[in-house]
Amino acid sequence: MLGLALTGLVALGLLGLGVGALLAPRLSAQQYGISVADPRALAYLRAMGVRDLVLGVVLLLLAAAERRGLLAAAVAVSALVAVVDFVVVSQDRPPAPARARLLHAGGALGLLAIALVVASGR
Repeated sequence: MLGLALTGLVALGLLGLGVGALLAPRLSAQQYGISVADPRALAYLRAMGVRDLVLGVVLLLLAAAERRGLLAAAVAVSALVAVVDFVVVSQDRPPAPARARLLHAGGALGLLAIALVVASGR
């Protein structure tokens, strides 16, 4: 089913982002759209990596349990994370490059679209 396959791809992407943030937080910061001057700030990026890992695992567990209603809700709520990330990188000074902001905004829209596909039973 399309919704489960798309959710699986999202979950794997989140797992990859999480592992990347844990292993290479400075590179993850650049991809996220922020610059990190203070090495102590890398701890926050690692925390964001853990957040992404947990979201990925939750989505995989819900998909494996075939709980479509909960899965659709979890994917939709995950879009809020992308929205907040967009706001964070947009409020940073200087603002993140347009590419980073577009990735966060596109991620939010993509997650909402996937939530609708899952909810529709496709």
